[in-house]
Amino acid sequence: MSVLSGMKLKWLIGIGTAGGLAILAVCLMPAPAGQADAATPFLALSQVPVPEMPAKAAELVLAAPVLQRESTAAAVLRAITTMARPGVMPYVVSAICRSNPEVAGTVVATAIQLQPDDELAFCRAAVLAAPDRVEQVVASACAAAPASFANVAMVAFWCRPDANRLILDGLTNALPGLKPFLDQAASLDGTNDFEAVIKQTWRLVYDANKSESKGKNPK
Repeated sequence: MSVLSGMKLKWLIGIGTAGGLAILAVCLMPAPAGQADAATPFLALSQVPVPEMPAKAAELVLAAPVLQRESTAAAVLRAITTMARPGVMPYVVSAICRSNPEVAGTVVATAIQLQPDDELAFCRAAVLAAPDRVEQVVASACAAAPASFANVAMVAFWCRPDANRLILDGLTNALPGLKPFLDQAASLDGTNDFEAVIKQTWRLVYDANKSESKGKNPK
C-alpha cells in the first residue's frame, strides 16, 4: 500500500505535510549565520568530514551526562543542520538512536522541527535503530507532525509489524482525539488488520474534517 497523502486536521493542530523517504546525496552546505547556538557540538562536528558526522554525533550524545543527553542530542541536530544538506539527517538520527535509544523521542521530534518535510524518514530511521522505542518514536513524531499520523503509523508498522499495539498507544498518547476514530475504524473493519484500521481511521478523520468545514462554510 502506498503512503497515505497528507490531510488537514484542524481539530488536531492544523496543516501538515507528508514527508518523503528518499535520502539525498550527502554534501557540504554553508552554515547560515547566527544558527550555531550549540557551540560545543558545532565546533566538534565542524572538524569531521560530512560522512563521519553521524558517528561523531552519536559519540557526542553518548559522552554527555545521562540527564543532559536529550538536550545534547537536540543541540547536535541543530548544529548539523547548519553544516550539511538534509540528506545527512536520517543517518544522524539513526546513529544517535542506535547508541542512545533512550533519547529517540527527543531526536525524532527535534529532527522534524528542523526539517519537517522529512518526518517519515526520521521516523523510519529511529524505529529501525531503536525498535524497542517504537511507541516513544511514534508519539513524538505524531506530536510534532499530527497531520501525518497515518503515515507515521504505517512507516512504524512496516519497520515493526509485531508492534501494532505499541504503535496505537503512541498515536493515542500524542493525539487523544484519535481514539474514538480508531475504535470506530476497528469496529467497521471487523478484523485485526492494522493497515486496514489505519486507512479506515484516516478516512473517518478526513470525512469528519470535511463535514466540519462544510458546516462552518455553508453555501
